[in-house]
Amino acid sequence: MVLAAGVVFWLVRALLALVPGLALAWPIKKIAAFLAMIAVTGYCAFSGWDLAAERSLVMTLVMLGAVLVDRPALSLRNLALAALISLVREPEGLLGPSFQMSFGAVAGLVACARLIEGRLWNPEGGGPVTRALAWCLATVVGTLATTLVAQIATAPFATYHFQTVQPFGVVGNALTLPLVSLVVMPAAVLGMLAHPFALDRPVWWAMGLAVRGMLDISAWIEGFDRATVVLPAFGPGALGLMTVALLLLVLPVSGLRWLGLAPGLLGLALAAAPVRPDLYVDREGGGAALRGADGRLVVLGKPPGFVLEQWLKADGDGRSRDDPGLGAQARCDKLGCVGRGPQGISVALVRDKRAFAEDCARADVVVSRLEAPAGCAAKHVLDRTFLAAHGSTTLRFTAEGPVIETAKRPGEGKPWRPAPVVTPAVPVAAAPKTAPGPKPLPPPFPQEGEDPEVQAEP
Repeated sequence: MVLAAGVVFWLVRALLALVPGLALAWPIKKIAAFLAMIAVTGYCAFSGWDLAAERSLVMTLVMLGAVLVDRPALSLRNLALAALISLVREPEGLLGPSFQMSFGAVAGLVACARLIEGRLWNPEGGGPVTRALAWCLATVVGTLATTLVAQIATAPFATYHFQTVQPFGVVGNALTLPLVSLVVMPAAVLGMLAHPFALDRPVWWAMGLAVRGMLDISAWIEGFDRATVVLPAFGPGALGLMTVALLLLVLPVSGLRWLGLAPGLLGLALAAAPVRPDLYVDREGGGAALRGADGRLVVLGKPPGFVLEQWLKADGDGRSRDDPGLGAQARCDKLGCVGRGPQGISVALVRDKRAFAEDCARADVVVSRLEAPAGCAAKHVLDRTFLAAHGSTTLRFTAEGPVIETAKRPGEGKPWRPAPVVTPAVPVAAAPKTAPGPKPLPPPFPQEGEDPEVQAEP
């Protein structure tokens, strides 16, 4: 979004500057900013008006609006204003990875803008060759610096939500960003402008070559050993400390910013030693994952593929969900599965109700999508009734006993969700009982010589 706005802003301002009368008499910078606002809004609508695109649009409009009122475009005040507008539109986005990573990256880039620019753009006392070399060097250094800053600023949020880190992302971004900035985005704008005149074919051809180059670079980086590293999920406390560290590093303009190193290091220490559950149970009870003797997860039953993939990532396990070794340590038959976890804890997953009699007597934890019998002797029974009330469940076995965490807590209210008001039903008044009246007398028998049909008429 910013690239599209920048291309339109630069083209409009450059074209207006070609006319001396306009450049001297009119505020061509503000005119270019206003037209860029219109163009980028249309670009967002044309692209589908996605929430992430809308968030980028808000930041871009605030930046261009600052140009209209003669204020600095790149400032943390403008970023804070854009964040407030986005939160008014989507308050729940504060807890999502898209909002956190977007504003975290922009905050880091704005704070480091002066350091990234340096003095290489306009070297004093140099000729044309020196200026050209300085511009090329500044482009390379700026690309690497912006990529590194953005990756460092977004690393805590990406690791917390996705449990993955790409160590070679700096290399990939450094190689692809010049293609995006210098070829893809300008070609997209020129192609849209040339399309009504049927002159857009060579522009799309050049854009296709650049996109093909980006895909080739991505495939090359993906082929590196450990291009993607899976890390165990850490708690929200570590993320909160690292977020405070990021704010302290970017908000102050004095040496106080270095105070952010303390919460940052503490957050990294907490993230490096996460607390991992020993048993994962899906909300339907059809599958579970138990920590085996080797410290890795063992799959019991058949949990949903997406759920199993999330379990493996949260545990820092780089295996795929289709790995045949996931269920190697489990003993399964048609009635269910049995596995042994830390401290000799026995876990049974019941598929058929005929297995309850044996598993309830032998296992410490019984998991099933069925209704367990009332007399099940297992220490912990996670059956259909329990899972329907509590949802997905994790257990961590300790010396003091298991620590159970559930996705839902029955009876727990939410500040934004008031408890339902139960109005007692008004009893319906019963109709008064009346004593039965006397039975009607039967019609008299016809006398001798009378017609019965005539006698029955009123």
